[in-house]
Amino acid sequence: MKIMVCHDGSESAQFALEKTLELFRREKPEIILLTVVEEPLDASMENEDIFLRYRQERHDFLIKTSNEVADKGFEVDAILAVGDPRRMIPEAVENKSPDVLVVARRGAGGMAKMLLGSVSAYLLRHVQCPVLVFHK
Repeated sequence: MKIMVCHDGSESAQFALEKTLELFRREKPEIILLTVVEEPLDASMENEDIFLRYRQERHDFLIKTSNEVADKGFEVDAILAVGDPRRMIPEAVENKSPDVLVVARRGAGGMAKMLLGSVSAYLLRHVQCPVLVFHK
């Protein structure tokens, strides 16, 4: 069994990862950690520097989180994708063929709490595997 977990470094994504490991521990799945870094919208040097620092931070976080998951006895694959999450996540799903895709609903308050995040809603409609959305 392969489970792809989208992790953006947020508290909600960490909750989804931890719950996934807890729920599927008996099946001993391979965990595929995926994080997507969006490119800057303009090409200024300042934005490029910010992007490069952020991409390095996400890479370091992905390695740290992968090691933590591996220390819990899971086989881990880690992917750092650069681009629009609505394009990169379905592409990763197509390439890796997970049995389940796990995402966390983005944190929001008020009326927005009743709605899924736009990426989560998009994935429910467009990926070719079951999608498990965690609400924290």
